[in-house]
Amino acid sequence: MKTWVLILSLSFAVAAMGADAKDAKKDDAAGPKPGTAQEVVKGKALIQTIKLDEYLTNLPDDEVVEKLNSQGKGNPDIFIIFKKKPDGSRQLVMQLFDLNHDGKIDLAKHFEKGKLVKTEADLDYDGVVDVVTEYDPQTGEVRKKTQADGNTNIWKYYFHNELRKKEVDRNSDGKPDMWVYYRGGKVVRTEIDKNFDGKIVRIDGPLNPGKEKKATSHQGGAAD
Repeated sequence: MKTWVLILSLSFAVAAMGADAKDAKKDDAAGPKPGTAQEVVKGKALIQTIKLDEYLTNLPDDEVVEKLNSQGKGNPDIFIIFKKKPDGSRQLVMQLFDLNHDGKIDLAKHFEKGKLVKTEADLDYDGVVDVVTEYDPQTGEVRKKTQADGNTNIWKYYFHNELRKKEVDRNSDGKPDMWVYYRGGKVVRTEIDKNFDGKIVRIDGPLNPGKEKKATSHQGGAAD
């Protein structure tokens, strides 16, 4: 009897594992959801996979959309998403804009507790997000920009709205391999992994092959 119970238990476990594997494949096929915290998917910047129009589909039951038209006629080109609170009030969640009036969203603004925290922009209206900008919700200052320039991923970091560091992923593997440091709008140091082998070369000032010296203990991308 104990043997049969053990066999049945193992059968159920194997079946459950198979179902989990199928669900995982479905999730992988569906891809990342817009606005998730991940930045790299299969070596590409996530911003290239964000679908701005999807923010208007499958909204939670506690969210509502207000549609506006900036020209006062025709189809709406501004969409404001609110979260309904238990006391009957509404909290701003997102603002979506169809800037060129082609029926597709080109700019998304995300809010937390009424403060702007992130924007996602399709600058050339080709359906692909080009720049994601993150803001300090208290000061409104830019913290970080993530850009996709063709197959190159670029991350820019700011302090008091001043560019301080730029990371570049030249081989599209999702990891930076060049680091450029700025002060007062000028390049003060550049570090580069030329051959993508983890060996970092440090250059004082802008990139200049004639003034290279290896950094003995530096790890690329470390805080300045």
